[in-house]
Amino acid sequence: MQGRQALAVAGWDYNALKRGLAHANDVEAPKFNQAQVAAVVARKQQQGTLGEGELFAFEIFFQPNQNSFSADLYKEAFGKVIGLASTYGGALITIEGHSDPMGYLRDKKDGKPEVVLGQVKQAAKNLSLSRAVAVRDSVIEYAKKTGITLDTSQFAVVGHGLAKPRSGVCGEVSLCA
Repeated sequence: MQGRQALAVAGWDYNALKRGLAHANDVEAPKFNQAQVAAVVARKQQQGTLGEGELFAFEIFFQPNQNSFSADLYKEAFGKVIGLASTYGGALITIEGHSDPMGYLRDKKDGKPEVVLGQVKQAAKNLSLSRAVAVRDSVIEYAKKTGITLDTSQFAVVGHGLAKPRSGVCGEVSLCA
């Protein structure tokens, strides 16, 4: 297309079209643009300001190499998240997943090849992301059980892998950068 072009209005009767659809009123459009959320989260991660403006935080403890947990242990925390999400509908809920670097550090000390170390790093990144997703899904499921529907676009999940271990252990290797 060259130059300015005017778009014609369809002139459709949207109410008539809607009559043939079941549950059309139950559908909600996402309030957050996922691409923009990802860009903001990535920028804040790079700047080290991801926790800025945080209203509430809690930790879920996973068994080694596991991405599942008992949601029953976290009902109180889930309730607080749901309350805040309901109260502050424009707030972004960031869920961060972490992995323990000890396996990597042992492999590094044992002189494992770089390809193996890369695989261990990637596995830790995948594990941390799947942990964050599991927490998000559990919070949303818990909300549904209590009769509250949360906007899934309000959640951003981040898998830190070995970059930000919650144990505080980084070893002599630069994992925390």
